[in-house]
Amino acid sequence: MDLDAETGGHGMYSLYDPVHGLKAGAHHAGADADPDTEQPPDPAIVERIASWVSERFPDVDPEPVEVHSCLYTTTADEHFVLERRGRVVVGSACSGHGFKFAPAVGRRLAALALE
Repeated sequence: MDLDAETGGHGMYSLYDPVHGLKAGAHHAGADADPDTEQPPDPAIVERIASWVSERFPDVDPEPVEVHSCLYTTTADEHFVLERRGRVVVGSACSGHGFKFAPAVGRRLAALALE
């Protein structure tokens, strides 16, 4: 993962993909989208990702095998919402990367529920 120099947040990232070898993407790139309307990925963003892969991983063919837009919910500050409101526990691991923290999120929500 490379951090965005301006925001200090996620910029470009890559993960191992068991089918294609490498999944690469740009975090929080592109325009806001309507989840009920399918739109193709922005070609400029696809090119930016391919260029980053070429620079970062010189032994990898940067030409995309597949391209997809990734829609996800987010909070304004990109923090998770994990809290108790009276007798109700609220949990939302938003910001597009909550899945990576599933064990920690689960532990926190369980602890809140048991309080």
